[in-house]
Amino acid sequence: MGKIVKRTIIATILLAVLLLITACAPPPMSLKSAFPKMYENPPTTILILPPINKSTASDAKEYFACSLSEAIGRKGYYPMPVEATFGVLRDEGLYDTENITPAVLANFKQYFGVDAVLITSIEEWEKSYAIVAGSLTITAKFALLSTANADTLWDFTTKTKVSLGSDNENFLVALLETAVKTAVEDYFPNCQKANIMTMDAALPSGKHHPAYGQDGDKTIPASKHAVIEISK
Repeated sequence: MGKIVKRTIIATILLAVLLLITACAPPPMSLKSAFPKMYENPPTTILILPPINKSTASDAKEYFACSLSEAIGRKGYYPMPVEATFGVLRDEGLYDTENITPAVLANFKQYFGVDAVLITSIEEWEKSYAIVAGSLTITAKFALLSTANADTLWDFTTKTKVSLGSDNENFLVALLETAVKTAVEDYFPNCQKANIMTMDAALPSGKHHPAYGQDGDKTIPASKHAVIEISK
């Protein structure tokens, strides 16, 4: 009888803790309530700025930058050509600028004719491998700023976990295969998938998307943070 009572008490405590955690978690937000300015005066053209790379991977910036255009375009916006604009930004000394002021934003509007700029920050870019499973983890922050008044129109953070497993049953071959795949993996498709999934999940649709003006009730986490899983 004592064991039964003890188990009942433990179960009750666990249930109470679970209910408390659930009660403390903020409810999801709708896109319209989270990003009202995207619905009041939505941008059409977007300039993608070179990502800020806070990770230890020196090549992350280029892979990530090139993967953003399709993700933005698929949501109904017109992204300026990345290679051409990056060349101009390099010439003007803005390629590695981390502090974008209202004056700089106004210049972007004047010279590029864009409604907003997309600022991204690579917080984490970690690759690892184990015996039969490698992985790539990318944590990135996104912010869309208006070139007219420097308002933040949209901001979101994602942590993407890419599985780089091996189906080879041979121990040594699997180990080497996974290590090589993790070391020389073509990162562009993974970044592209992560960014497309991020925009699909959290970015309100633009004027050239069928869902434009109709996705305001779609919900996202109140934290404006999501975890994305990609299996290979």
